[in-house]
Amino acid sequence: MRILNVIEGFSDEAKEVLDKLGVVDYRLPSQKELEEGISNYDILIVRIGLNVNKEVLDNGKNLKVVATATTGLNHIDMAYAKKKGVEVVSLKNEVTFLDTITSTAELAFGLMIDLMRLTPWAFESIKEYEFNLEEFKGQSLFGKTLGIVGMGRLGKIIAEGASGWRMNVIFCDPNVSQEKFPAYKKVSFDELLKESDVVSVHAHLSPETEKMLNKDVFAKMKKTAYLVNTSRGELVDEGALLNALEQKKIAGYATDILSHELTLVEHFSNHPLVEYAKKHRNCIIVPHTGGLTYDSRIATDVFISRKIREYAKNLL
Repeated sequence: MRILNVIEGFSDEAKEVLDKLGVVDYRLPSQKELEEGISNYDILIVRIGLNVNKEVLDNGKNLKVVATATTGLNHIDMAYAKKKGVEVVSLKNEVTFLDTITSTAELAFGLMIDLMRLTPWAFESIKEYEFNLEEFKGQSLFGKTLGIVGMGRLGKIIAEGASGWRMNVIFCDPNVSQEKFPAYKKVSFDELLKESDVVSVHAHLSPETEKMLNKDVFAKMKKTAYLVNTSRGELVDEGALLNALEQKKIAGYATDILSHELTLVEHFSNHPLVEYAKKHRNCIIVPHTGGLTYDSRIATDVFISRKIREYAKNLL
């Protein structure tokens, strides 16, 4: 059995599991190299940033399993994989395991605090040996209203953390009832936008949610409100967001994900939001590090490797 693993920095603990299954190649191909070099592999372990498209699935003549250590699957052509008889292994619906992975929620809170307290820019000032206290007065969390869009696993963790900071928590989610979270108030999306001092987004990408954060949404938010997105970049109309920041229609934006990450990984320069962030103190952008801590990475790599091992038993 041949396995292609294109995950950079795959943990040694997980490699021990994979290496017992057959010949494993660890390399970092471009999209074109993946499409052209997949033909001899039985299993592909893929990362966000590479697209398992029709070309990959057609050229993968021996391909039986595609594995991804993610809950989102928009980088895989799921319908075509099913048509080709290729099994997709992921973290989707692995509720028990995912409840132990809190790193994305932690980053969301960190970005929220950094944005509201101007932490990155205060640090840059200190590195210049400046000590300007008045210049970096920020906003407290206490008493602020946090609006959570998507009350799934991560939304729940964010709500619990916000309660600890004595914030007022409201949420909107068409798939979650008020009864499930009696401690928090369920509201409509429009009401959430109007009431929130901070909006934290934890929604899945779908045709219905693509660019859900758009010009009309920013117009409904408070001008003093902050937006934090650690879900998917495509949820945001980035042109409208840039305009909202420039026109001070919202107070700030923080994220670890930009739209079209699949292409940005290989072609990333002169991005309008990044150019804006270079010159302003109300926009924080970091790489897609939400789930990437040492702890979560080892746990996730080992978990997905063990899932692959279970599927591989049927291939031997």
